[in-house]
Amino acid sequence: MMRTGTVLKVVVMSALALVVMVGLTGQGICQSKEPVVLKSWVPNWPSHIEPMRVLSNDLKALGIEIKLRTGNLDEWVAEIIGKDSPYHTVYMSWTGSPARMEPTFFLRELYHSSRAAPGGRNYGNHINKEYDDVVDAQMSEMDMGKRQKLIRKAQEILAKDNATFPLWFRDYVQAYNTETVEGVVPTMGSGIGFPHNPWTFWKARPKTKRRELKLVNMHDIHELNPFAAGDAETEGWLRLAYDTFAKRDPDTNLPIPWAAESWNVVDDTTVDIVLRAGMAFHDGKPVTVEDVKFTFDYIKKWEFPMYSRVWHNVESVEILKDRRVRFKLFKPYAAFADDILLHAFIAPKHIWEKIPESVGVANPTEWPNPDPVGSGPFEFNEWKKAEYFHYKANKNHFMAPNFDGLYVIVVPSIEGMMGMLEKGDVDIYGWTLGPKQVKRLNGFKHIKVVSTPSHGFHEIRPNLNMKPMNDPMFRKAMQYAINRKGTLDIAAGGYGTICANTPITPLIRFWNNPDIKPFEFSMKKAREILKSAGYTWDEKGRLCYP
Repeated sequence: MMRTGTVLKVVVMSALALVVMVGLTGQGICQSKEPVVLKSWVPNWPSHIEPMRVLSNDLKALGIEIKLRTGNLDEWVAEIIGKDSPYHTVYMSWTGSPARMEPTFFLRELYHSSRAAPGGRNYGNHINKEYDDVVDAQMSEMDMGKRQKLIRKAQEILAKDNATFPLWFRDYVQAYNTETVEGVVPTMGSGIGFPHNPWTFWKARPKTKRRELKLVNMHDIHELNPFAAGDAETEGWLRLAYDTFAKRDPDTNLPIPWAAESWNVVDDTTVDIVLRAGMAFHDGKPVTVEDVKFTFDYIKKWEFPMYSRVWHNVESVEILKDRRVRFKLFKPYAAFADDILLHAFIAPKHIWEKIPESVGVANPTEWPNPDPVGSGPFEFNEWKKAEYFHYKANKNHFMAPNFDGLYVIVVPSIEGMMGMLEKGDVDIYGWTLGPKQVKRLNGFKHIKVVSTPSHGFHEIRPNLNMKPMNDPMFRKAMQYAINRKGTLDIAAGGYGTICANTPITPLIRFWNNPDIKPFEFSMKKAREILKSAGYTWDEKGRLCYP
């Protein structure tokens, strides 16, 4: 056995040798030769592919290769939402529907651990108990000042985790024919041609004898069953026919009465609403409080996935007198008006009470609902898949449209949509224009381009279950390696607001955390962070794992 002094001498000599070797290599003794190659999924829309191409080129300077997988939205949903994502990063944009101005959707639906399982939208697998606790607490906090602090705290935690790489809040840039239509109403998150907050469709007025408003859009609706609508676009179009209880005011963006004449918070777990008088379904039958109770009981019975916010929060619905309905909540729910009254619609009891039994299906979502009957400002009339769908105006509605009907014409190419607007075949371009298209349309005297801010945002989501995205230092380096302004200029002509490290837009000042700032674009800082974290570069300039 060696003496203690000898052992100490051996240890010291070994340590000195290690220091010398580290100094000679400058990078450490054991260097990985495994290069960093990232698999990424991006929908095949120009506004998404172009930013990823820019990022791919920028990351080459860091020695990182990106292998892009592209496809349509259905394929994206099947691969990313439907199962565990096998990709290091995923590109997606989130529409600015009215309900999403309430911050709970983005904070909980996209990054809460409860939504990390297949079928949920937390496909980046962000798991942080402190974050979950704060998000859960704000949902029950009825004091607005205290709730604001919790929501800002949640953003602070999310930013510290770098659980997402937010890019920008893109403006909706659309256009209309000034010779055929007037009175369009730009609304945040919907522009003038998206259905999420569609004041244009109610308020626009014809300037010619043609009484049918024509809009061109890239996407068709997916179905006519309002309980099964799985995407924001289809849900928005169906809400033209099915009244919700509240709508977003186009000026203040706050919830205002719609099918609910008013609502009153009785206590932290009790809310009363008063149903608007004189409403009728499109088949002539009156809208009653029985229809309201039936709708919520039906949602609770079948637990429709897209209405989980209802059956997770509403314990019971009771009919009172004088068109009043009382909602009892399981616990205080601060977003009741924003999240439920704006989202839930009124289903006619006389049609749905025998579904699914009478139509031979196992679940109501399986019924195609071929002749939709709602109570909204528009009555659904016709659908020719991949061609168009048509509404007739409900002139008996309290917000009766000025046009007699609405055609939504489906054209899958930007060039085709623009051609129809230029020729005067349609009144409104209902998709988002890129910088080249804006420049082109500005050359036509009869076309006006309208840019409207949105709280919907583009993001690149890292998969925290896969290396190197499970490394906080690598994610921080990625934040600096993303040229947000450059990609916004290329993809959207600069129409938008650069994101800080939060999904809540600074345009919604009350909820946004002003202390979170945007990352500067600095490849130098990105390289320094990677080097300090032990990443190396091989003789070909490829970044290698520590």
